[in-house]
Amino acid sequence: MGYYCRICRCSRPNERFSANGRRIHVCKICIKLPKEERRHIEESEEICGFFKQSNISEKNRKRLAVLAASSDAVIARAAKLAIEIATAHPSKRRRMKFLAAQRRDLLAELEETGLIVCLYNY
Repeated sequence: MGYYCRICRCSRPNERFSANGRRIHVCKICIKLPKEERRHIEESEEICGFFKQSNISEKNRKRLAVLAASSDAVIARAAKLAIEIATAHPSKRRRMKFLAAQRRDLLAELEETGLIVCLYNY
């Protein structure tokens, strides 16, 4: 039985992980990627993960504020959008219905950034 790589989202055999990679769940292929690219993938997955939760808490909003100050423009824009959505409707229940009815601007921006996939997958 192998391990699951959290960067490429593949289950790979034990031989495809180094000792350090096994601990952080990153395969040998993905550990060779530039740090900026790996960080971009991890932070975008983290932002999508906030939408998976039933409630975006105040602690999550603080983490999103840290991500909004990121040097990566895509991550910063997505984090700012997630903060706006969290302040408008923090609970997961009927979030899309609320955004479609009252906050069409946020819904349009979700489509532009591609984060709408995160909302529909969860």
